Amino acid sequence: MMDKRDLALQMSCPVTSMPMFSPLPPLEQSGERLIVGRNGTFLEVRRPWARIVTQVGPALATTVPFGTVEEAVEYTAGKLPRWMLGKFVEWAQEQSNVEIGAVLTWNELTGEYLLRRSKSNHATSGSLDYELPQLAEGEHIVVDCHSHSHHAAFFSKTDDSDDCHAVKFAFVVGNCNTANPTTMTRLCVRGVFKKLNWAF
Repeated sequence: MMDKRDLALQMSCPVTSMPMFSPLPPLEQSGERLIVGRNGTFLEVRRPWARIVTQVGPALATTVPFGTVEEAVEYTAGKLPRWMLGKFVEWAQEQSNVEIGAVLTWNELTGEYLLRRSKSNHATSGSLDYELPQLAEGEHIVVDCHSHSHHAAFFSKTDDSDDCHAVKFAFVVGNCNTANPTTMTRLCVRGVFKKLNWAF
């Protein structure tokens, strides 16, 4: 008899195979599952603001009667307001002597996006200890932002550790003491990081 804890874990992230001759209905509610296809293993994640399918494993070294899975990012929220990230770049330039943080959130009840500053507990030009804003009912973090002061934009091992369990976009801006700051963006899906080319 299977342990109840194992049953609960398997229910939280079930495994299914990709049909060969018919479509696989997408997740309709927030959650996640693994999909095994002929071209690899994929993680499907559903959040109120998006549905994401990303590859997490290679194709099996054997012939399997499964269909092909395609990666996807489908927004169920309105169009992401990139200008708000441009506003964060301005904030980072205004406080270029220290690192700062913020979040871009979307509220499923109101349909509104908000850019909100994170509380800095301790900030220097090379580190940031901060607290995320308290979220309102129906509010979700879509983009987690931070700056690198006068250092270049990159994702550190600390960022990897902070982001490994999250489903979000991560945005970092560097060289904030210059007229041409650098930026980097990535999609974070449960430890899978995919770099994106968002220009500002």
